Amino acid sequence: MARSTRGLYKRGELWWMTYRDAISTQRFESCKTANKKEAEQRLIVRRKEAQEGLVPAAPIKPLALEDLQERYLSFVGHQRGVATKHIHFAHFKRVWGNPPIHALTVEVLDQYRGHRRGEGVGAATINREMATLKHALSKAVEWKLLRKTAREELKAIKKYQEPDGRLRYLSGEAEAERLLQACDASLRPIVLTALHTGMRKGELLGLTWDCVDMTHGFIRLKQTKNGKARALPLNETLWSLFSGLRTRQDVPWVFHDAAGHRWNDIRHPFDGASEGAGLTDFHFHDLRHTFASWLIMRGVPLATVSSLLGHTSPTMTLRYAHLSPKHLTSAVRVLDPHSNRSLDSYLTIQPKQRHEEVLAGVKNEGPETQKPLDRSGETGVVPKPGFEHGHP
Repeated sequence: MARSTRGLYKRGELWWMTYRDAISTQRFESCKTANKKEAEQRLIVRRKEAQEGLVPAAPIKPLALEDLQERYLSFVGHQRGVATKHIHFAHFKRVWGNPPIHALTVEVLDQYRGHRRGEGVGAATINREMATLKHALSKAVEWKLLRKTAREELKAIKKYQEPDGRLRYLSGEAEAERLLQACDASLRPIVLTALHTGMRKGELLGLTWDCVDMTHGFIRLKQTKNGKARALPLNETLWSLFSGLRTRQDVPWVFHDAAGHRWNDIRHPFDGASEGAGLTDFHFHDLRHTFASWLIMRGVPLATVSSLLGHTSPTMTLRYAHLSPKHLTSAVRVLDPHSNRSLDSYLTIQPKQRHEEVLAGVKNEGPETQKPLDRSGETGVVPKPGFEHGHP
């Protein structure tokens, strides 16, 4: 094979050139001509373009879906939702096998979505699967494993319209009492805390004592779903509960089993308690809906509820707006000047209870003397005496 000192050499009848780009990577390219003078001119132009960063992209070798899966899941391994992404890729492999990623066209993705709908999978789940795949393919473009045009084509995939979010909550204090009575001794404090804070299940099960500030009456969450810290005030019920909850100094978890281990999941005991309380279609996350709904029903501003829930945008809290008596009931009752009857018959927090009374659901006041929630504050919770100015 004849090689030119000017960076030209022959392969068969055609001339080829070799040069270094702007980052000193040696490149090889066909001149697409058998004429040596034309090849020399093309080499001069290409060397100039290379120094200006204008050289054409190097050929991309076909990459299999499993190879992309390995690289992508390693890249997102630190994220909270990585386990769900593993499940998404398991479905891709089950349906497609292991095709090259450049074969995942819009038509192929639409066929996949239709297949999943045929399996009875909901629109929201399919949208999440497509979001994972789109992100993985976008990273493949950034990693020079896929042409940019492939990512542009994926914009044609539109999300399925998702139904309104499920909103199930306890209708009042009677249902809450039945649920608490049906819980065993280890589950009852978790459910009670969820009702009075709106914390997510993961936040509750991962709660440690260093996040509980009994001096100032706050739970300070360091790790939340959106990655932002959040502070939740303790009302009198929770202050009484937490005061007697810690029985082992060697266990960091607020809620733990008899051996001092962190609870991994409480689905089965909670489902059993819900069934024992006569509740249907009620899940643990509905305690969070209950917390928000009760606050809204008592006139707590949406912005305050949004802050307590840790929503990144008040828009996420608007699903509870229709529950506010100020938005609906009070609005129409202005037409009835002779009516002053209160429709507020939901949770009443009982102050000054002992830890044992809180867990047992025993109140120290009869129904005729029960005190309603303190409406003077924005949060709608009764602070422990002495918390008004941030001091014990």
